[in-house]
Amino acid sequence: MNQEPQLGAGIIKMNEKMILHIGIDEAGRGPLIGDLVIAGVLVDDSTLEKLRLNGLAESKQLNSKSRNEFYKEAVRSKAVVIAVYIPPWRIDRENLNKLEEKYIVWIIGVLRRLLGENKNAEIKITIDEVKGSAKRIESFVREVFNGVKVDYRMEPGADAKYSSVALASIFAKVMRDLNLLALKKLFGDFGSGYSTDPLLLDWIKQNYKPEQNPPLFIRRSWRNLKNIAPKWYIEKKKGPWRHRSILDYAKR
Repeated sequence: MNQEPQLGAGIIKMNEKMILHIGIDEAGRGPLIGDLVIAGVLVDDSTLEKLRLNGLAESKQLNSKSRNEFYKEAVRSKAVVIAVYIPPWRIDRENLNKLEEKYIVWIIGVLRRLLGENKNAEIKITIDEVKGSAKRIESFVREVFNGVKVDYRMEPGADAKYSSVALASIFAKVMRDLNLLALKKLFGDFGSGYSTDPLLLDWIKQNYKPEQNPPLFIRRSWRNLKNIAPKWYIEKKKGPWRHRSILDYAKR
């Protein structure tokens, strides 16, 4: 991949003994509603250890209050987070695994620029699995971290195994939930956004108008939508789309 970032002094001060962790995970891959959020977090080993001692776990094992507490504690500890929001219109038109791969590479490139030219630290990069992408992402990592000691892994269920990915899963989940909270204030309570959620089914029943397009936060290519709101459903298509969702322009 010819995407090597231009390096400079960076903003992260490193020393010879420092171990830095980069964890990457997503939230919102399966729901009918809202963006997919991919978060990459850069955190030093001592901060990650403090979070572990406080009970850090993957986002699915924590309630909303605990997730928010870890989110705030990590920010106070100067963890660096880079997040990408992939809106429904792109999910409806592009391969989701390829989208994830593209933006994981982008996140890694941004974090690499922040680290600058200092090659003293050891970098541990751990990513929750994106099927078919492990080798291409590793190739990019080896290219942009040339000369730096890097331990790279991509594994299924990495958020349950590695603290850096657990922290990334918390950032992704909290940031996605903040968006959903704003949408609920505007459009009413649709619950979790999953098609099995009775709140979502009731919401669609109340708001479904076959003659009108759905709100822009609906993923229209999800097949389970075809059964509950058939006129809202569209086949996934590929092409040079120019349409944008209002969510693209919202400042998070």
